[in-house]
Amino acid sequence: MKSLYLTLIVIVIIGFAGYMLWQRGFFRVNQQINTSQTSDNGTLESTTQNSSSFIENLRRRQYQRGEIKTEETLSKEGNYTSYIFSYPSDNLKIYGMMNIPDGDGPFPVILLNHGYFNQASFQSGDGTHTMADILATQGYITLASDYRGFGKSESAGSVSRGHNPEYAIDVLNLIASVKSLPKADQNRIGMWGHSMGGEVSLRTAEATDSIKAIVLWAPTSANSADNFNFYSRRHSSPAPERSGLEDTSPVNFLKYISAPISLHQGLSDTEVKPEWSRNLDEALKKAGKQVEYFEYEGQDHNFRNLGWDVISQRTIDFFDKYVKGGGNE
Repeated sequence: MKSLYLTLIVIVIIGFAGYMLWQRGFFRVNQQINTSQTSDNGTLESTTQNSSSFIENLRRRQYQRGEIKTEETLSKEGNYTSYIFSYPSDNLKIYGMMNIPDGDGPFPVILLNHGYFNQASFQSGDGTHTMADILATQGYITLASDYRGFGKSESAGSVSRGHNPEYAIDVLNLIASVKSLPKADQNRIGMWGHSMGGEVSLRTAEATDSIKAIVLWAPTSANSADNFNFYSRRHSSPAPERSGLEDTSPVNFLKYISAPISLHQGLSDTEVKPEWSRNLDEALKKAGKQVEYFEYEGQDHNFRNLGWDVISQRTIDFFDKYVKGGGNE
């Protein structure tokens, strides 16, 4: 009987010791992931991350160096030609609109990211074609992805009313595919985004160093919770987890942005809150990033109230300085 008591005491002591070691993490698997890799769209920093956030995962993965194919010639406009193109993104066929200047090139490239539209009625070029035409006359190749699920582009199966973080994946795959365009200078790539496209642009820029300059017109908030709270009043959608909102919020990952940013906001805008651009400007400066910020009294969300003369010229000047001037003509 005495030996039985001793055995029970030993078992209790061993169990208690094992429990304490488990609490201290002795038996846990080390979950750190080394994110050092070179992807098709640029060299990523070598870091060790515990995070499984959407932005960190964007930085870890590689992107598909596919072929940009001309699907349809739309029109010849002055010194450039417009096309419908397609390219692969995560095994989806994505469509978009492209302008190619006359001449041999190589030409600098501007990616244009559109804002919110009804997916079913969307047509390639919606939300981007006017600015794309302006940039093409200045000697830029322009590429505007429709994103997955918009227009004729294939969908991964999920239905989204907008602000889908995966749209950034389609833009990153497009960047990786720029090499397939004979006239494109893959070392001189800029990015323009309007409204939701500004949000897409920030996530994209946080995942690659390939972008030389970014212009944002009236972007939605860099805080995903702001967008959910504001737009859920207009569109019914299931509430995401709070952690998901934090993990997809560009404002939490501004440290990864390497490109200078030109930020523009109309003060009569009712589609986004002007304070969101002010907050982004302050956050970028606090993070030590290069940013210029312009406000436009009386301008609405699309900057149509007072015309595009000033804002479009500022956009061209910014890209000329940081993209066109970033390499050899």
